[in-house]
Amino acid sequence: MRYAFELGVRGLLRHPRTMGLAVATLAMGLAATMTMLTLLSMLSADPLPGLSQHLYLGWVDSRQAPAAGARAADDVGAPPRLLKLADVQAIANAQPDIRQTALVPTSLTLEGEDARRESVRALLATGPLPSMFGVPLLHGRSWTEQEARDHAPVAIIDARTSLRLFGRADGTGQLLRVGQGQVRVVGISAEWNPQPGFYALQESDSGWGEALAIRAFLPLDSALAVGVTPISTQDCDRGGTGGFRFNELDIGACRFLQLWAELPTPQAVDGFRAALERYARQRHDTGAFERPPQAQVYSVRAWLTANRVVPDSVRLNLWLSLGLLSLCMVNVAGLLAARFLRRGGELGVRRVLGASRRTVVVQCLVEAGAAGLAGGLLALPLTLFGLWIVRLQDRGYTEQAVLQPGLYAGLLSLAVAVGLLVGLLPAWRAARIEPALQVKSL
Repeated sequence: MRYAFELGVRGLLRHPRTMGLAVATLAMGLAATMTMLTLLSMLSADPLPGLSQHLYLGWVDSRQAPAAGARAADDVGAPPRLLKLADVQAIANAQPDIRQTALVPTSLTLEGEDARRESVRALLATGPLPSMFGVPLLHGRSWTEQEARDHAPVAIIDARTSLRLFGRADGTGQLLRVGQGQVRVVGISAEWNPQPGFYALQESDSGWGEALAIRAFLPLDSALAVGVTPISTQDCDRGGTGGFRFNELDIGACRFLQLWAELPTPQAVDGFRAALERYARQRHDTGAFERPPQAQVYSVRAWLTANRVVPDSVRLNLWLSLGLLSLCMVNVAGLLAARFLRRGGELGVRRVLGASRRTVVVQCLVEAGAAGLAGGLLALPLTLFGLWIVRLQDRGYTEQAVLQPGLYAGLLSLAVAVGLLVGLLPAWRAARIEPALQVKSL
């Protein structure tokens, strides 16, 4: 068997043009597939490892019924997700044992010392958002429950914003002008930008990109108390202030919050869903909710799937690359078959001298596997080039196209597996050669 292995390795050097063509063909198919697999795996990665599996978005249908003659909203294309402040407060009060946070993303202008200003993307939230979502604190602390209840003017900013506003990374204790008032910085965080931004997907956002990094966190009631108006997607009742209004928000008539709950067990998920359904029925029975009672709970993964965060074009390109790889495999199989059959006389002599069909198959498969490995090594620079081309396309999510060491190990494994697979049939055919006929033809 060892001798058969050595013969397979030596066989790589025979007919180098045919072998080079097989390796190059296989490398192109592998590179195309690995480029799209890398992008898809990065886009499908867990945005908050260790935390997201316990986070669930809750929603009840508090929307008004469609007006006469109006077309009902299409919930399939853009799943509804927004709630009014009064509803999230009532749901939280009804289940005080479940950690919940209602949040809204917005743009803020922060003003620090010496009139330094910085425009940032911020989250306004109720409840313990920093701890639920794993905001990494470098200095200071988060806000307390008492501060949130008292509408205390406090905030958390990231180190980069602190450096730009105060000239130092640790700006805890400093005052910031926000809206029409001031807030005190109680904590400094590292950059927090889960990809995709599942926590606050909006119709205008793809959920990807560095521009979505959150650089300030404020308690919602505290922000509203100092005159901050969230600049975000709103869904308002008829007669309320609808759409984007930069200077006003009808809190009683507009839905602008997403409600997230921390549910560590399946029983907790079922209990939270049942509580939302009860709340929806009660509000519908009192006439507050015009539509039939409806409540939904989404895991992070289900929420990303419902919003089609991974673009359909990525999946389509993956299928096209797999088709190209299949075509390359067929061509490589033909090239290997031609190589093995051309050496039929040599293999026939080995059979006459006592070599078994098994050793012939091993010899051919070693040659095919080595060709696959060579194709995988050549596919690495081609894959890196393909990912570079993808990153040149400014589509937000293309920034994620970076090859990881683990994926490269998978690339080599895939290359060897493909080589063995395409070499299996040619090796079997070579082993079926009648030795007497081949020796007679010499």
